[in-house]
Amino acid sequence: MATENPASFLDPALDRTSIAPEGAVDRDQLVTWYRTMRLARTCDEKLGALYRQGKIVGAVYLAVGQEAICTGVVSLLQPDDYFSTVARGLAGWFLRGVEPRHVIARWLGRDVPPSHGRELGLFLADIEHHGIAPYHNGSMASWIPSGAGFALAFKVRKQPRVYVAFTGDGATSPGDFYEGLNFAAIHKLPLVVIVENNCFAYSTGNAAQMPVENVADRAPAFNIPADVAFGNDIFEVRRVAKRAIDHARAGKGPYLVEFKTFRTRGHGEHDDMGYVDAGLREFWERRDPLRLFSEYLAGAGGLGEAAVRAIDDECAASIEEAVAWAEAQPAPAPETVTDRLFAP
Repeated sequence: MATENPASFLDPALDRTSIAPEGAVDRDQLVTWYRTMRLARTCDEKLGALYRQGKIVGAVYLAVGQEAICTGVVSLLQPDDYFSTVARGLAGWFLRGVEPRHVIARWLGRDVPPSHGRELGLFLADIEHHGIAPYHNGSMASWIPSGAGFALAFKVRKQPRVYVAFTGDGATSPGDFYEGLNFAAIHKLPLVVIVENNCFAYSTGNAAQMPVENVADRAPAFNIPADVAFGNDIFEVRRVAKRAIDHARAGKGPYLVEFKTFRTRGHGEHDDMGYVDAGLREFWERRDPLRLFSEYLAGAGGLGEAAVRAIDDECAASIEEAVAWAEAQPAPAPETVTDRLFAP
């Protein structure tokens, strides 16, 4: 299926090949955000290599090209806020303190907490330690009503907390998306829905799955605010996401944010992306979020190229150490296959 011209997907007002914050930003924060994005990218690339080596059972789903969104949004959350994402949310997991070695060990099916080899790396949930809510099921649209349920609990308990549900453009077509947002809008729940619109629902382009230009165009049906923003600019992500999170936390109800982005790998590593036009790929490769951020840091950000390269090297070494540790962990014992099926 041919893809529409990239210019019809990304509003020229959002298009940029360089980025900069609107005001001064603490250098330590800049380094933290960049390190998080680079660590997620390096980990994803390593997981892809492990998959091709036959060391991972099942499919691997990577977020290469989308790292700025989860990093920017999760960096704004309070420790007791919850969020949900799948494996494409590695940056958010790392920002919350999840260790790369545990992520890789889970993909390798090793006997490590919290699942002990029972769900691989796609279904991360760790509310107690990291505020990462359970992966509900394979339909990403179902996270919206589930997220509304968490948000309802926050409201009933009079807690100033928000729930952020990350989802994709394809997940805005099933009914769960509409039911969840409708319920959240009626009850003014502190739910923020982040749509990572990466052009394709697997191999189905936007124009073939929705009759509107933007997912955000659907928000008026729920009488809720919505924004469309460039998801490869970490500063733009934070500016827009902060508005949505503050709105929800203030008791004003849900907020929908659509971030335009692109995954430079297939839906999974088994997908060769043969349905993607070369021009579209080239368009987004010039707007790679890590390239944009690293160029800013090395130049106007004041870090210099050597310091940026040092972070890259540090992340590469960290991932190699994580793989070595993960491969040394045992597989679950066969006799434990029925363990942990039910709560104690």
